[in-house]
Amino acid sequence: MSDRIGEVVLLQIHGDLLVPGDRFDPTPLVEVDEMSIDSSGVLGRTNGMWAVDVHHRSWPGRGGRRPVSMGFTSHYDMMRDRFRDVPLGTAGENILVTASQRISLEDLGTGVVIRGADGRAAILTQPFVARPCQQFTSFMLALPYKAEREEIADELAFLEGGMRGFIFAVDGLEEPVTIKNGDGVFLL
Repeated sequence: MSDRIGEVVLLQIHGDLLVPGDRFDPTPLVEVDEMSIDSSGVLGRTNGMWAVDVHHRSWPGRGGRRPVSMGFTSHYDMMRDRFRDVPLGTAGENILVTASQRISLEDLGTGVVIRGADGRAAILTQPFVARPCQQFTSFMLALPYKAEREEIADELAFLEGGMRGFIFAVDGLEEPVTIKNGDGVFLL
């Protein structure tokens, strides 16, 4: 893999939890025009207003456990082949990036840098896998209930290893950095 992974094609925030109980619900996802990332997490700007992501440190009771997440278009191609057609971003990633192949945790190494044409740069480090849950997997199978792990073991295994995206640390971002569609994403 070259140093360039691809470019940002979708930015979104979670207006609320996607798994409020036994069901996965992508309805709270809000596509945004730009995103501000700092050590507390992400904010999204849409219709001229900034909104706070549910994983931001300022969100009551969340504590910034999942500051920013990233997924890849190639993973959606594979999920569509396995499950069904769903819109890009349905898995809940904050940042969706073009890619021509499956991206693994090993591919990401120590992290990525997102660079804008005007010199903006956001460094995202310490990637780890966004593990698939029973609720999301049941949703992808269009089941009207939360399936038991044994019932969907093969599908959970397919979604492991980053298929549903990766979560990154943002501790090094002391000042906010704005991310926009079209920004390049590179390996550190």
